[in-house]
Order: sequence, then C-alpha cells, then structure tokens
Amino acid sequence: MTDIAFGMRGKMRPQIQPAEAHAHVGEELFTTDWLVLPRSRVEQFRVGTFANEDDADMDQCLTNPVGDENVDGFMLVSLLLPAHFNNNPIGEPGSFGLNYALENVRFPAPVFLGNRVRVVCTLTNVAEHSKGVLVTTHNVMELENSERPCLVADWTVLVRTVNSL
Repeated sequence: MTDIAFGMRGKMRPQIQPAEAHAHVGEELFTTDWLVLPRSRVEQFRVGTFANEDDADMDQCLTNPVGDENVDGFMLVSLLLPAHFNNNPIGEPGSFGLNYALENVRFPAPVFLGNRVRVVCTLTNVAEHSKGVLVTTHNVMELENSERPCLVADWTVLVRTVNSL
C-alpha cells in the first residue's frame, strides 16, 4: 500500500490522448490499490461536509441500526476523485477535467470503519463536445471480502485544455 490514497496497483499505462480515447472504450483503465477507511478520515469528511456534532444533529446517526461506524455513501463517492487523479491515464499536458455528470449511483453494500476498498474503472463512452471531449467511466468500488461492491457509479468528465477556454 502507498501513502497516497488509491495509489496505482502495478505500473501506470501510457498516457491516452483525449482525442484518441474512443479506441479504448470497453477497456479497464485502472484498478487501484486497496485503501483502508480509518476513523480519522471519516471524521475529517464529516467536518468538511458539516455533518458533525458542531453543525448537525448527529443523534440519528449515532442510533442508526446499521451502526455508528458506517461510512457515509457520499464519502465513498468523494473517493472517486483521488482514484482518478492518481490513476486515470486519459489526459495530456495542459488538459483538465470538469465534472459533467454522475449517474446510476448505487450503494449495494455497507462499508464500516477499518474496511478496505478499491476502485475498478472501465471506459464506457467518449463523445466529442463543443468545448472538449466527454469521457464516461463506469466505476465499481469493491469491498474486500464481499461479493457485492459498496459503490457503483457512471462518471462523465468534460476534458478540456487551457487553449479551449
């Protein structure tokens, strides 16, 4: 495991230019290393989203029948960001991605403190856009020792370059 969230398992594949990404539709882009979800990170997320005792009534969370060590699904969604930042091979110097759509988000299995998760990302669509290239990935966050994933989501990013602004 690395010190960076969701470091790459194995070697990074060569960079894929956004204009050429359509040739890779259907391919797995990356699988991350396993990441442990410690209490400290969950608490930081709660503070950052105002879902903590100082900003929200947490009584319902603490009496949740699933347990108070359940990791919030929105935290799992937010973990897609470092997974892609650290592993997605689509891009070129001077390019950047803008969130365009997040669809079909599901949470099939609960995650608890101390569990390990990883992301498997598959390229599902590439489409030209007047301001760049729309890149859609299917993301499955696997939960170690579980037959069901803990997150499934289709994420579309508009890849632009500084010159396209």
